Amino acid sequence: MKFTRDEGENRQAILHIEVEEDRVEKHLQRAHQKVSARINIPGFRKGKAPRSIVEQFVGRDYLLDEALESLVPEAVGVAIEESDIESTHTPPRVNVVERQPIVKIDATVALPPLATLGDYKKLRFDDQLEVVTDEQIEEQLTQVQESAATWESATRAAKLGDMLTITSKGLVNGKEFANVENGEFLATAGSMNPVPGYAEQLKGMKEGETKEFDIEIPADYPNEKFAGKTANFTVEVAEVKKKELPKLTDALAASLGEDFKTVAELRTRISDNLEAQAKDTLRRSLEEQIVDALVAEAEFEISPMIIEHEAEHVLEDQQRQLAQYNIDFQQYMQGIGKSTEEIVDEAKASAELRLKRMLVIDTLAEVSGASVSDEEVATEIAFMQETPQYENEDLNTDEARDAVQRILRRRAAIDHVIDATHKPKGANPSAKKTTATKNKTAATAKAKPAAKKKPASSAKATSPSKAAKSDK
Repeated sequence: MKFTRDEGENRQAILHIEVEEDRVEKHLQRAHQKVSARINIPGFRKGKAPRSIVEQFVGRDYLLDEALESLVPEAVGVAIEESDIESTHTPPRVNVVERQPIVKIDATVALPPLATLGDYKKLRFDDQLEVVTDEQIEEQLTQVQESAATWESATRAAKLGDMLTITSKGLVNGKEFANVENGEFLATAGSMNPVPGYAEQLKGMKEGETKEFDIEIPADYPNEKFAGKTANFTVEVAEVKKKELPKLTDALAASLGEDFKTVAELRTRISDNLEAQAKDTLRRSLEEQIVDALVAEAEFEISPMIIEHEAEHVLEDQQRQLAQYNIDFQQYMQGIGKSTEEIVDEAKASAELRLKRMLVIDTLAEVSGASVSDEEVATEIAFMQETPQYENEDLNTDEARDAVQRILRRRAAIDHVIDATHKPKGANPSAKKTTATKNKTAATAKAKPAAKKKPASSAKATSPSKAAKSDK
């Protein structure tokens, strides 16, 4: 098979392909077999008519059309492979420019995009690491107590925050609105259940009391049948329970099932976890700022074909998410008042930005010489497989390891820029920076207030097998 290559604009190559006669003949024979098997030709059983008869019956053009369906992708695939064009997973645009006597095909192929970075070493960020306060630690300790709280009967009048056992009937214009038969109701301030103000009406009621009251239902109530109308409620309280928080003791700390046995150890763990969270938050903020700055200063060469292909994925993701809530995409567009063209343009803009952000990170990893050892890759994979997201995935493949390595290189490159550009005010220049998230016990502990390190943050938590396919 013959082909020549021309360099097009916007990182695209055009392959001019001439398909040899033997290859065309092979696909014509396949086309004959398929066509003869599905049409009725007088005097012949399906699939038994000779090719000359089939060609007379349907015409050579029809048979050639059938052959081209398999011939074109094969010929284009062979030409791309033999031309050593690096794959971008973007389907080529194909045009059959001549059918006879020689099949000639023009295939426009998207080349890998390029980014030329600006002088990122001149960037400066002075973001401060958030200091962990005693109030934050106490709030976490209170949450530990809340998780072990019990509900005890109370002989007093109900307060907001109590748990009430109630029988309640609600009517709107005589029609049933919200009824409960001997059910538990948490009287939370500002509760929207069943309507705003209901919980506040129960405040002050005692066991055995009955109360009747009216509430105006908001005009924006989700059920339009009742929105803006008046609901009449009758409530009988069978029991009032108050929340009892356990004392913060060493026994409570030990009951959490962790490797600490005292409140002091629990407090230290919480402090360590909050510090790890603060460092992780700072690093993520710096990463976002750095990538934004890199995109703003970089020059890009990206094939429009790649952007359009990625935009299709963006739209597919949107439709998939809407389908989970049984929302039709056309109805969604009507609801937000946008046309198909506007939605497609937004998808292209989103896809282009996503491509540029990933491209500058990969380019940064190349120009900075970021490297990752096999041991680091193995450690990351071992950590990832401890998380629910990856526990059922086979990460012990060359493809997965390569993907994880690329992810870690991106993270290492960002860390390098953070070290060079993060100059917080008042910081000791000689002090070792600790803005990058590290694998430390405090960050990965399983205590309720713990902050787990997320695997490969720069990868946006994608599956390594999927990341390998979408890297370029």
